Amino acid sequence: MLKNIFNGRTLLDLIIYLLVPLLIWNTCRIVLGDYLAMLLSTVPGVIYTILTFIKEKQYSVTGLFILATMIIGSTMDIYSRTAHQMLWNYVYLNIGLVTFWCLTMLTGKPMALYFFIDYAFLHGVPKTHTRVLYRQMPYFRYFMLLTGFLAFRDLSDTFLRIFLIHHYDVQGFNTIKVITQVWNTITTIMFVYGIILIIKKIQLHKKTSLQEVPGS
Repeated sequence: MLKNIFNGRTLLDLIIYLLVPLLIWNTCRIVLGDYLAMLLSTVPGVIYTILTFIKEKQYSVTGLFILATMIIGSTMDIYSRTAHQMLWNYVYLNIGLVTFWCLTMLTGKPMALYFFIDYAFLHGVPKTHTRVLYRQMPYFRYFMLLTGFLAFRDLSDTFLRIFLIHHYDVQGFNTIKVITQVWNTITTIMFVYGIILIIKKIQLHKKTSLQEVPGS
């Protein structure tokens, strides 16, 4: 299942979010300057995200969350005055995301639960059913842990970026981009693996429930 999820899509993501921005940065920096070249390097990712949003019809909590995050990040980049400030925008956005993940957990509404509700709905399972099922134990605990991992992912990315910015700054944009993208890919694989484990738990629950029906 993990292989099927990452086939093709991961390669395309790496091209759009890593290789194309690096190409734009290295070819346009001398002509446009650091800030405009860095700003231009974010455009392919924004367009790709919007096209994916429309193509996959992600008019859901998950899709709207991705779109909102992209809009906030793009707005911060546009209003930045320097390339150095743009590097720090990722840090500020991550801090905001960590706070958001933690708040959803504290209020008993972990975002991973809503991501799963949307995922199940795309596979034909009514949201009225999953809203009840996923709030039961042990599933609710899984979603809390998964949301906690998202907080860890963004927090670790924050500290990594702070270290890299202080060490390399704008001159080391290539290095910063590669290292952070590699770490993002690793944590994404870990996150998807967690999703697969939960899906298997849910499928096992359904199988057990069906087996119990005849004897009830």
